[in-house]
Amino acid sequence: MDVAVFSDIHGNHAALQACFDYCVGKGITNYVCLGDYISDCPFPQKTMQLVHVLKQYFNTRFIRGNREEYMLSYRKNGATGWMNGSASGALLYTYENLTDDDFNLFHKMPIYGIFEEPGIAKFEYCHGSPTASNEVLIRDKRNTKRVLANLKTDYLVHGHYHVQESYYYRNKRSINPGSVGLPWMHDGKTQFCILHGDGKTWEEENIQLDYDRYSILDEFESSGLLERAPAWSAVTMHTIRTGVDLNETIQLIAMRLCEKETGTCVWPDIPEKYWAEALKMNGIDLTGRPIKELVDKPDRAPAT
Repeated sequence: MDVAVFSDIHGNHAALQACFDYCVGKGITNYVCLGDYISDCPFPQKTMQLVHVLKQYFNTRFIRGNREEYMLSYRKNGATGWMNGSASGALLYTYENLTDDDFNLFHKMPIYGIFEEPGIAKFEYCHGSPTASNEVLIRDKRNTKRVLANLKTDYLVHGHYHVQESYYYRNKRSINPGSVGLPWMHDGKTQFCILHGDGKTWEEENIQLDYDRYSILDEFESSGLLERAPAWSAVTMHTIRTGVDLNETIQLIAMRLCEKETGTCVWPDIPEKYWAEALKMNGIDLTGRPIKELVDKPDRAPAT
């Protein structure tokens, strides 16, 4: 049996479509989706359309990620607190573009599951960890060893940390398929894995694909997301272009600059000037491109 595993799409429908097309071409009908379907990229409704297709026409198991939990909590608490701007504008934009069907699907998703089919080995799957969608599992870390030691099966497939890797501990194995939508490393190629099962064991095949990044990059402006969350969008675009994640770095610098000048900084009330300065300090412009290369490297190849 072959099972395709998609994680951390983050609204990048162009990358998801490329991964899905690849799997359909291989005749794969079994999927496990590990959460963080939305937020950060434009037109989340396009991603959710593909998610609903997977749900309706394929044997797909879904897990809720921390981004879906953000959306559910925001709705439950009266949909207040987020605002336009780089701190929470992308979250607000995403929330406003989701439907009741999307929220109903998120609500039904568990944060942990066990893949069980007759005649084959079982494996566990989650977004962060079996007990918390926002827990980060990294090889050799103490919490990762603890989680693996307590598995019910021999395998755990998880996401959240956007690095494609596997790790063994006490004959237990964790498999991270990487991120579909905001992949780290591999020059930003979209990433997922295919699990090949022989009945007794599972072996992962890591996939990295080129895809039409320009289509999703163009949508940051046409969707209005770039205007609503300028620096956050720039960092996201930078990750899509390069596979280098500076999300946390830029946010921490912006908050420190704000606190230094004003004496306090309370998320999400972080003025845009501090975000812009944090970008500049890291050599990134408001389209996510390296400032020093703006003249030397055009955004795309000339038309032929």
